Amino acid sequence: MKSEPIPVKNGVAPGSCGRIVLRASGRVLLLGILLFLPARGLNWPAGWLYLTLYAAWSALNIALLARFSPELLFLRETGGPAASEPWDKFFVSAGAVLLTGMLLICGADAPLSAGLTPLAAAAFLALCASGGLFTWALLSNPFAIGVVAVRPGQAPADRGPYAAVRHPLYLAAIVLFLCTPAALGSPGGFFPAGLLAAAVAARTALEDRLLLKSLPGYREYAARVPYRLLPGLW
Repeated sequence: MKSEPIPVKNGVAPGSCGRIVLRASGRVLLLGILLFLPARGLNWPAGWLYLTLYAAWSALNIALLARFSPELLFLRETGGPAASEPWDKFFVSAGAVLLTGMLLICGADAPLSAGLTPLAAAAFLALCASGGLFTWALLSNPFAIGVVAVRPGQAPADRGPYAAVRHPLYLAAIVLFLCTPAALGSPGGFFPAGLLAAAVAARTALEDRLLLKSLPGYREYAARVPYRLLPGLW
C-alpha cells in the first residue's frame, strides 16, 4: 500500500504557498521576540546575525523543498500528522519548552555592542553547517515529516547523509542547540541546550527502536549503516 500523493502545481501544493510563507514568517518573528524581548536593547550584533541567518536558511530551505520535495514541504508546514507515540508527544512538548527557555536566556545574557568572539564566529560556522545538513537530510528523505511515524509505503532513506548515519536530522538539531549559546555569547543558555541535546539523543534511540520493529527493510539498512548519530561512536 502506498500513500496517496498530494497534488502539486508548479512545485508546491495548491493553496499552500500563502500558509507556508505565513508560518515561516511567524517563526522568524517569534524568534526575534524571544531573543530581543529579554535583551537589554537592540544593539546586539550576534542576535541580529543569528536572526538573519535563520531567516535566510528558512527561505532557502522552503525554496529547495518546494522545488524538489513539495509533498514533504506541505506535510511539514501545513498538513502533517501530530505526534502519536506517547514518548514522542513528550519530547515535542518538552523540546518546545526547553527551546523557548534557551532563547530567552540567551536574550537575557545578550551583551550590548559586543562584537563576535572567535568562539562565537566558530559557532556561527557550525550553525551554518548544521542548517546545510538539515536541508540535505530533508531532500534525501521524503518521509521526514517531523514526528515519529511509519507511513504507508515508507522505506528507509539510505542516500545523502543517511548513507553515513541513520538520523542526520537529529545530528543537525544537536549541533544547532549546542552552538546557539556559544554563538550568542550566553553562558546560561548551555544548560537548556544540554538538556535539549540529551532529549534529542534519547528520542533518537526510541525512534530507532520503533523503526527496527515496524519499518520494513530498516533492520537491513541498520546493518549497512550501524551508527545512529556519530560515525564511529554511536
